[in-house]
Amino acid sequence: MWKNYFKIAWRNIQRSKGYALINIFGLGIGMAASILILIWVQFELSVDRYHENSGRVYAVWRNAEMQGEIFTWDYTPAPYGPTLKEQYPEVEEVARITEWDPQLLTVGETSFYEESTFTDPGFFKMFSFEVIAGDPVSAMEEPESVVLTESVARKLFGNESAMGETVTVEKQMDLEVKAIIKDLPENTNFPFTTFFSMKKLDQMGWLGDFWGNNSMRTFAMLKEGSSLPDFNEKFQGFTAKNSEYDDISDFLFPVADLHLYSKFENGKSVGGKIELIRMFGIVSVLVLLIAGINFVNLSTAQSDKRSKEVGIRKLSGAGREMLIGQFLAESTLIAVAAYLVALVLVSLAFPWFNGLIGRDLQNPMTQPFFWMISMAYVLVIGILAGSYPAFLMSLYRPAIALKSQMNKSRSFGVKPREVLVVFQFAVVVILISSVWIVRDQMNFVQNRDIGLNKDNLIFHPVTQNIRNNKAALRNELLALPGVTSVSYTFSPLTNIYSDSNEMNWQGKDPGFKPSISRMGSDADLVKTAGMELIAGRDIDIYTYAMDSLSVLINEKTVAIMGFEDPIGQVIEDDGYNFTVVGVVKDFIMDSPFEEVKPIVVIGPERDLNFIHIRFADGEDLSRNLAEAEAVFNKFNPESPFEYSFVDQEHARKFQAQERTANLTSIFTGLAVIISCMGLFGLATFIAERRKKEISVRKVMGASVASLVTLVSTEFTRLVLISILIGIPITWYFMSDWLNTFAYRTSLNWGVFIWTGGLTMLIALLTVSSQAIKASLVNPAKILKSE
Repeated sequence: MWKNYFKIAWRNIQRSKGYALINIFGLGIGMAASILILIWVQFELSVDRYHENSGRVYAVWRNAEMQGEIFTWDYTPAPYGPTLKEQYPEVEEVARITEWDPQLLTVGETSFYEESTFTDPGFFKMFSFEVIAGDPVSAMEEPESVVLTESVARKLFGNESAMGETVTVEKQMDLEVKAIIKDLPENTNFPFTTFFSMKKLDQMGWLGDFWGNNSMRTFAMLKEGSSLPDFNEKFQGFTAKNSEYDDISDFLFPVADLHLYSKFENGKSVGGKIELIRMFGIVSVLVLLIAGINFVNLSTAQSDKRSKEVGIRKLSGAGREMLIGQFLAESTLIAVAAYLVALVLVSLAFPWFNGLIGRDLQNPMTQPFFWMISMAYVLVIGILAGSYPAFLMSLYRPAIALKSQMNKSRSFGVKPREVLVVFQFAVVVILISSVWIVRDQMNFVQNRDIGLNKDNLIFHPVTQNIRNNKAALRNELLALPGVTSVSYTFSPLTNIYSDSNEMNWQGKDPGFKPSISRMGSDADLVKTAGMELIAGRDIDIYTYAMDSLSVLINEKTVAIMGFEDPIGQVIEDDGYNFTVVGVVKDFIMDSPFEEVKPIVVIGPERDLNFIHIRFADGEDLSRNLAEAEAVFNKFNPESPFEYSFVDQEHARKFQAQERTANLTSIFTGLAVIISCMGLFGLATFIAERRKKEISVRKVMGASVASLVTLVSTEFTRLVLISILIGIPITWYFMSDWLNTFAYRTSLNWGVFIWTGGLTMLIALLTVSSQAIKASLVNPAKILKSE
């Protein structure tokens, strides 16, 4: 029986090739889009959830109230982890990790920087990373050992075995390779390629027992059967019990949820990346739903043509089940054909899609599980897309079916097909206007004045050789004709590495503890960074010997500290008294989406880990870089000249939002294309059905323009309703989205006017082509049989 169903279905598809192609390619595009998004969603949901003990591994987070709000962070002091394991028997393992700048690795003449961390043996007990050689757990027990990933070992030692070999780190430490692991998989949030023992830091005297320096992240694995809520209830007073910081509370948060739910408000997780995943999950469903609506609309639109078939089949004894089976066979056959189209599109688009999302996802077609899911996917889509036409057409009595009254209006004079068209284009309106607003927000933030001049400015990490020759290197760089200024800094101008709520100044209320960011500089930071000096002068230890205890502050800091005349004021930090020598206009080093932060730039009492070099405008940048490299090679011969451009690093801060905007734009475009395909098919069918009416009107003197208007009005009315529905929905949801940014643009009606006009234009262009074609047909050809 099913063989006959599919045979008849194939004949019906061949009889209406145009509509079948629209259905197949519309569904195919919708399926391809949803498959790509679902592959990405599946990947995001798997991040750090594959570890053998993932259900028992937690990250330490901490809360503290600041200015009436609860601030949540996940950095801890050095003694935190060992004390945690010592005091709580429920804790099976702890591990600390550092998140510092890339470290310089050297073997012979080979040198390069790698993302590295110092960690404890417990790290490799908690997290399941594949071991190639050695034992990473025992390696982290020894201070003089290092664990490499496979790719780093190959870069350092080629095809030779790396086990037992020596790697020099930062030209200071010689460590023995004690284990090699597979490169960490793509679906982990740990970026490391090289692992050093935390005991080495302890040996160097960098750990200590001070609880005020939050410099590393801590993870804990609870014993089997331990209850997280019960543990957190006991654990919340951990910091207060072990230090003077009695305003801090602690809690463990599942590592499996970190990637998706690491956004905290008022001390509680309120979401995070899961919101983006949900959004694109909804977009993928909508795109597929629009394609399914095309199928339903075109199927019901052709009901007139098939009404006699339905009537004759019923008169011949066909039951309702047989008719439903026939129509579902047709929809399943179309779904299978559409899926083949989708697979071709996914194969072609997959490399491009990986580049778009910035991930190296595994091709799903190499996984058996994908093909098992595919079978169910096709059947579900085929049945869902075909169920409405199947159940609708099978309901009609033969007398009605043979009178071709299948297209009469339903209840309240509204045809279900019209409702579906309105829904389709309401989605299109929502997507188009949302993309517009996302782009507006991106442009608004990208054009924000960050108080720095990013152009022709590079930074380079300070190695030990550079540290030993700071003044000489600086002088030779300044002697180059293409270099206008040089400044050593604590962190790059694109990141804030340190902050504190323990700073003091004259007149401060003891209960007032704002978080103030720290920066560091030796000289010429204002000139090098392109800041605007408002009062006083820049720090310059080469001219003023006491400037190692001087600070620059920005306008926000002046406002927070309440200084009327800031020059000469004293700020106490970490036991040092720093004198304010200058005030600069507010500048932004970290997130351009957030409010301006108060920043103090401290003299070189703090470590200076980077050197910034500004090149002259309008000169040959490649030549300037080559001259600077020659100077670096002179003072830093054993290390590569690995610099970064400040403007490029700043641009990377927009990558996540740009990817969101690009993905939304692309899938919006697909939704528009699929909707237009369906509208084109409907317009073709309507024009065909009304060809006699059009011919009679033409004979009676109707103009082409009036005939085009006649055919187009039916659809433009529906699209106008869609616009009126879509705009308020977009306004509501996009207002909420914009409120997630501290620095944001505002909604304006121009976006919605342009969206409505564009949607109407798209619909008119789609429909009018068929309307014009129908109105230009010679009436004699149509009416000669009448």
